[in-house]
Amino acid sequence: MDSTIYLTLWAVLAFVSWLIVAGGAVLAVFSRAIKDTTFERIGLAAVCLTATGAACRVFVAGWASAGDAALAASAAFYVAAVTAKHVRTPKP
Repeated sequence: MDSTIYLTLWAVLAFVSWLIVAGGAVLAVFSRAIKDTTFERIGLAAVCLTATGAACRVFVAGWASAGDAALAASAAFYVAAVTAKHVRTPKP
């Protein structure tokens, strides 16, 4: 029973984290304030699609390993940090 609860918690953490990554990538792609090149925006779109696919995979499988959850959480933390930096930086 305990292992089922842990797998479910890892799955929830991974699912939410991948959605945060996908959302951050979408915001960066469509943001007018961020001056990215076309290739950077294509890369961000690929990150968004990959993160969305990973979230769907976790949802369908119903479980995620601790490594999957750690990778997703670290990527989500990075996206949150970059988003906070862009939000706090005054616009010229």
